[in-house]
Amino acid sequence: MNARPLDTFSSGAPDPSLWGVLEMPMPDGGMWKYEEPARRHDHVPMFDNPKHFLAMHAPLQITRDGAVTIGCEMACENHNGNPGDLFDGFAGFNVCDLANGLVFDFIISATRIGVVHERLPIPGVTPPGGDWLHIVQSPLVAQNHPGEFHRYEITIDRGARTCEWHVDGKPIYATRLLAADVECVVPALGLFTLKPAMAGRGSVSNHGQGATGRWKNLCVRGAREA
Repeated sequence: MNARPLDTFSSGAPDPSLWGVLEMPMPDGGMWKYEEPARRHDHVPMFDNPKHFLAMHAPLQITRDGAVTIGCEMACENHNGNPGDLFDGFAGFNVCDLANGLVFDFIISATRIGVVHERLPIPGVTPPGGDWLHIVQSPLVAQNHPGEFHRYEITIDRGARTCEWHVDGKPIYATRLLAADVECVVPALGLFTLKPAMAGRGSVSNHGQGATGRWKNLCVRGAREA
């Protein structure tokens, strides 16, 4: 099946007609907007980790017995941080099932590649205590260098209830989808940290470091617009 382009990023910046800053509901009823500068939250990791997070306006529908593959090329450079510590600052390519609070991600620093499978604690979506976070790094299978592009693909098979992650065509990780039926997904991308808050100090995710992420040739196979 031929891939359908979603965004080539030929202008050098996300197209505002395709992308918008993601917002999520807060426990107090407000909305949290994932937008720089100085993005941080002292108590809720879901709000502290994404520093700048963009999602496509148009969701993608997966047929009941079908599968969808979403992929892009991505590169990262770190500044004043530790590229050997993936959690100190990374670029992300994300596939989000916001109706169920599920995310399927590739995360990269200038030298590390990781996979994230997560269920976010979204009020009114995720059952209390039903959130979790799984992270897998594969330094012997996939390696990265500053500013170097690789192709990252995430395949969700709704009929088989599985998800697979590939780098440059090589399988990195696979899992069963037990939490929910993934019917509709949204591609997203952004810059993140993953540092737990410290008692008495709150967020320690920002300490003068930064990262530059680059994306190109975002495509999809096997889905239709919802």
